[in-house]
Amino acid sequence: MSTAADPSPAGAVADVFGADPDRRLDAVPADRDRRLDAVPADRDRLIDDVRAALSELLGAERRLRGRDQHRDGLTYAQLRALTALRDGERTAGALAEAANCNPASTTAMLDHLEASGVIERRRDTRDRRVCLVALTGEGRRLLEQKRAGSQKIWQERFGAAPGTDLEAAARAMRTIAEMLDAH
Repeated sequence: MSTAADPSPAGAVADVFGADPDRRLDAVPADRDRRLDAVPADRDRLIDDVRAALSELLGAERRLRGRDQHRDGLTYAQLRALTALRDGERTAGALAEAANCNPASTTAMLDHLEASGVIERRRDTRDRRVCLVALTGEGRRLLEQKRAGSQKIWQERFGAAPGTDLEAAARAMRTIAEMLDAH
């Protein structure tokens, strides 16, 4: 793993993206950009470092999903579905798409969430074939509780990070998502 003392481009990327969990993004060396631009021949190594960091990120996300499910009984897919309902009701199909869930498994998930009192389903008054899904008061409370806990963690880690670093990280992640969706 690269450290702050590592003057290589890979070390600079590790600094930028916080590869060392004990370092905050606001502690990035002032000469970071110069070091990255000064060594274009090492671009392949930088790209490999981004790929490795993505692999680490995906592994950490899988482990988090496993831990979170045991903490409060919500799966990651259920949490995505509840989040998609935050701004109002949706059809079951639109909910499956917004939550990146398989439509076939969405019905079983909604059955569970409805039995838990977290969501409610109703037929659309204009088209009885359409099932609309909405959060209940309990569902909204649970979602806000999860969101507040998550926000606290993100603020502790990134609250003092320069906005330009956060924007660059968001752009990089969206670029990777587009790349993965395209292939």
